[in-house]
Parts: sequence; C-alpha cells; structure tokens
Amino acid sequence: MDVVAACRVLVEVSERGGVTRAAGALGIAQSVASRRVAALEHHLGAPLLERNARAAVLTPFGRTLVPTARRLVQLADELEVSADRARSDPVSVAVPETCALRDLAVLEATARSAGCHLDLRRENPSRRVELATTGAVRVALLAVPADAARWHVPLGVAGRRATDRPFRIEALRRRRGGRGHDDDAGNRLRTGPEDSVAHVRDPLGRAGEVAGLAPSQLPTDTSLTSSLASVLGDGDLLLCSEAEATSLGLHWRAIVDLRLVRGYALAAESPQDARRIEAAVADELAVALGVPDVV
Repeated sequence: MDVVAACRVLVEVSERGGVTRAAGALGIAQSVASRRVAALEHHLGAPLLERNARAAVLTPFGRTLVPTARRLVQLADELEVSADRARSDPVSVAVPETCALRDLAVLEATARSAGCHLDLRRENPSRRVELATTGAVRVALLAVPADAARWHVPLGVAGRRATDRPFRIEALRRRRGGRGHDDDAGNRLRTGPEDSVAHVRDPLGRAGEVAGLAPSQLPTDTSLTSSLASVLGDGDLLLCSEAEATSLGLHWRAIVDLRLVRGYALAAESPQDARRIEAAVADELAVALGVPDVV
C-alpha cells in the first residue's frame, strides 16, 4: 500500500471533518479516499474512523496518529522538492581546452533540452585526470589510447600557408640553409598541451628519430597560444585535428607516414552520469572534440 497517500487522506480528514471533503481537497474520488483509509487501518491494525450514517470522524486512535502522519506527509513533500533540485543541479564535466566555445554551447543547450544540465570546464589532459580522480568534477573526458576510446580524432599538421603537398615527418629534416623540405619557413612540428600524452607524444618522438630529426624540432608547448604564436610568427607546424585547425584559421593536412589519434572516453564518479550524458549528447560531444564526419 501507499502509506504516504493514505496519510494524506488521514490528515485532510482531520482538518476538513470528513472523507468527502478530504477527497475533494486532494483531487481524488471519495471511493479512492475511503479505500486508502481502509488499507491504512488494515496496515496499522485498528480503525481510524468512526463511521455512521451522517459522517465519518476520527477515532481516538486516529487522532493520536494525525501528528505523525502530518510529519510523514511533510517529509515526503520535502523529499520531492529535494529530488527536483537534485535533478536540476548541473553535472560538472571537464572537457578538452581544444573544444570550440560554440560547439560547447550547442552541446550544453542540447543536453538542457534533454533535461540534463551541464557545467562544462575546459582543462588540459592532466588537469582533467586530477579533477576526475579527486571528485572535483562528476564527469571528465579523458585522453586515452585509441583502443580504449569511445571517440577518435585523427591528427595531422596545420600551418599558416595552404598547400596540397602531403605531409611526411621526414619533410622536417633540415637541408642546407637550415630550412626543412616542407613548404613553410619553419622546420618544427609543435605539440600543444592536449597532445602532450604518452600515446601521442611517444610514437611521434620515435618517428622523428627514424626521420633523423633533432629533438628540438618536435617541441611541446605549455599553451596553445604559444604554439599558435610560433606557427604564425616562425612558420612552424602544429599537431592538431582538422576541426581545430579550422577554428584557428590554419591550413590542415594529414600525415601520410604516421597515424596519430586523439582518443577520448568518459570517466565518471557515477556510471549513471556517464550514461545520461552519452545518451543525451553523444553526437554533440563528437563534434566538439573534432571527430570527422559526424552526421
């Protein structure tokens, strides 16, 4: 039986002086109110109402229980209010700094329309791990190897000049005059904070060794702003996704002799949070991350 619903009837009967009036106040049929009282009587093992031809009034047993029933109803109402507040509280989510602001706005709006409120925080990979580990955010998009990823973002190189020439790591090898064989003036391939992770940095470093590059030709920057300044000022190249290159106003091309991928997976304190977010905005997350060919 629904004890709270029956207690609501009991409280209304005590305040309004009858089952019919109580049913009207609760917006239910009189027969429903009577059945609820009868079920509560059976549950508690004693009559709550004195019934006669003219009216139904509370028994001494019923009057004794009214204060407790009222507290139970109040607590049930408070529970519903707390649940409503909890459902509307935003879920904190740490996302990559490379996500474009507009893409994140679309993601948040779509989640909101699905009843899932998000508080998005752009952070670098190590900071996202820290926030997820300490519980400072409820959900984080972690950078993971491709075989453990839910979303995959191919990486290429971007520069300040447009070219149709395919890019090879060996094209950065210095020739006479100190310049590389590639189109641009610089001969460095810069890595920003988002790709300063072992599953990207290590294979790139090995490819550079095979190609005969100096370590200084594959620098890792502490900020994307610094990387972009070197691309624009010195003609360096930036390791990034095609979507990121477009947002930065750079020209992107694939790397033909090395496959590098950003992999992402959701980490959550509660698996339910991760399922809710993925169900509501999986495609929007893919767009924000730069996954190509998202329908």
